[in-house]
Amino acid sequence: MADQALRPTLTAEEAASYSLSIRPTSGGLAFCICPITRDGVSFSTFLPYSSSEAPLYKMIEELYYQDELLSLPYAATYLYYEPNQATLVPDELLISGQEALWLTPQRETEEAESVQRKTTSTLALSYRLPDETKSFVLAWDQEAYHFLRRTLLLLETRPYFAPTLETRRAHTRRTRGYELLVQLREKHVDCFLLREGELVAFNTYAIVRSLEAREIAGEVMYYIVALWRHFSLSPDADHIHVSYPCEGVEQVTSLLKASAECLHELLKDHITSVQVEPYQTLMLQ
Repeated sequence: MADQALRPTLTAEEAASYSLSIRPTSGGLAFCICPITRDGVSFSTFLPYSSSEAPLYKMIEELYYQDELLSLPYAATYLYYEPNQATLVPDELLISGQEALWLTPQRETEEAESVQRKTTSTLALSYRLPDETKSFVLAWDQEAYHFLRRTLLLLETRPYFAPTLETRRAHTRRTRGYELLVQLREKHVDCFLLREGELVAFNTYAIVRSLEAREIAGEVMYYIVALWRHFSLSPDADHIHVSYPCEGVEQVTSLLKASAECLHELLKDHITSVQVEPYQTLMLQ
């Protein structure tokens, strides 16, 4: 949480020299403002939603009306979203405008109906990996996306994991063996298998038991073991990197931190190289 005493007062003219990055996440909206050049002050904060029962776009809309910094005309605006679904597709098979074909239709289950009471239909988005021949196809809240697109002059969308993934890809170019990146977020875990900078495989899993750290760790452990066996990874030559979020309400971030620490305890006797650290999607320049 940023010190409100350092909160900048920007005019519309001054905002043209800054970029805005936003991340809807657990319980609220994280955002950061950075100067395009080195002149100027960076600022970041987290705004909690007033209610968790309203549709996502309504909760975001309310914050935009409350905080004037969010509605200024910035030089660039980046949306880092947490996808409802995600899959990895070879570029030669991906046809522009038909991304939704790669996503699973929402099932008419009791859980899906519960989710539909809070959200609207989803929109298919894509994100191409730099220096790769693969792209992610992802689903996110359609009404929230269209609200932000209408409200902001310029909007570039990226999945929330993009900064951490690029950092770990760069790291694996300098190391040997595979690295399994396990990125925790509220009610989901995203797993990326990396080798020498290449993203070899990806999968995302819903966390069913999400109230206790040990239950979350046990469930994630199941997915790690399944991936480890499927790709015949080595407990001595290959690596696991577990990351948990800094951004979000404290109740959730503390729970995921404790889950990551429990996961380390479960893994350390079986895998030689296990690293646990926090990740921050929105970085100050």
